[in-house]
Amino acid sequence: MTDKDIQFQMDLLWRDGYHAAARIIETLQTTISRKVEMDYLKTFVQQGCFSEELSWNQLRCMWTAYCFHHNLDVDTSGYDEDLNELWDAMGEPNREGFDNFMCEYLV
Repeated sequence: MTDKDIQFQMDLLWRDGYHAAARIIETLQTTISRKVEMDYLKTFVQQGCFSEELSWNQLRCMWTAYCFHHNLDVDTSGYDEDLNELWDAMGEPNREGFDNFMCEYLV
């Protein structure tokens, strides 16, 4: 389906009075999937080489963007759960300093 087709269908929804449906579709078109973005982050940490500072900085920047996209505030349950999920994907035993490093641009 092309962008032109989608816009045509959206125009039909608005014209025919299906405003709630049109708003939902518009919102979904501009929303980044939290699951898809977390899956990307987990793949990045599983395939990354974290013996280099660049990889750590890239991860922190992507994590910061992820938190902005999904309105996650530091030290909330959603933030902590997602950060733990990311840490678990890394498979690293020593977590010391990880929390502080990852939240540097968020606080």
